[in-house]
Amino acid sequence: MRKVCITLIILFCVNHLGAQEQYRVIKVHGQIQYIRTGANMVRGDIFPEDEDLSFVTPVSRAAVINPTKGRFILSPDTDSQSSGAKSNFLPAMNNISTRGGLLNSLNDLQDQFSEAIAVIHKASWHINPYEFPMNDHNFFYLTCMHEGKSINKKLSFEENSLLFIRQEILQVDDQAIATYDTPNAIMYYYGPDGPLYISSFNLNFPDINLLTEETRIIIDEFTESGYTQMVNELSGYVFEFYGKPDKQDIMFFMKEQFYMERQ
Repeated sequence: MRKVCITLIILFCVNHLGAQEQYRVIKVHGQIQYIRTGANMVRGDIFPEDEDLSFVTPVSRAAVINPTKGRFILSPDTDSQSSGAKSNFLPAMNNISTRGGLLNSLNDLQDQFSEAIAVIHKASWHINPYEFPMNDHNFFYLTCMHEGKSINKKLSFEENSLLFIRQEILQVDDQAIATYDTPNAIMYYYGPDGPLYISSFNLNFPDINLLTEETRIIIDEFTESGYTQMVNELSGYVFEFYGKPDKQDIMFFMKEQFYMERQ
């Protein structure tokens, strides 16, 4: 009888271990440590869902993925928790809503440019040409800080579309720069009455090499996903860790880096 009990316990433990879901790390924000080893969590790690973790700060979090369960945001169980944490696996965003039609009014512009914006290559928005005409004399521009100085960047346009072009914005005195002093940008519209303040927001330019490595993990884990789902997954991921993207920009990035496009 004793041997039977021991056998059952062993089988239970084996089954329990075998049933543990494994997660792969896409990105770590802040610092998270494995209590068992003391090592820091890094991109590409694989760990079981019951792993004991130490969230070094309450704002530490990570993007993780499981091929059957999907993508999750790993965060501490409570805001005050800093070590020995039970982890929350919060379902990640797998799509973002995009505004249809024109940005018609000042309120529309302020709503659109109120959160962080992510630009990988080029983002665009349709603008009502009667409310905000764009030409040589009427245009949108950004104010950013570079080496302690305020820099005005006139934004390009194409017909009625306002363009955020990475290569143009990250340029000062005809010289390419890696970044501005801070991600904060202030947006204005210059019209017949002079400058009109629109909003202040964070403008982020993801490191393309890093984003490529992060995207490769998502693609590797979601091998059976169709193109549309992959676009939605990557759009949601970029929104959560970098800022609101333009889906056309996401699609161009996928084509350039992974030769993936709509068939």
